[in-house]
Amino acid sequence: MPEIVEKMTRIGNLAVHAAQEENRRKGIANVYVLNGKIVWQLPDGTVTSVRPA
Repeated sequence: MPEIVEKMTRIGNLAVHAAQEENRRKGIANVYVLNGKIVWQLPDGTVTSVRPA
């Protein structure tokens, strides 16, 4: 993989992890797709397929 792509991937990963942590601090659920289904990770770490209020 070209060096620039690796660098861009590292920068993107750092930004995503920072945004996820900020969401947890603010009490906002993080949204993911696992096995084709939408799931939410609540600030306490619980993963659910039920959309939080």
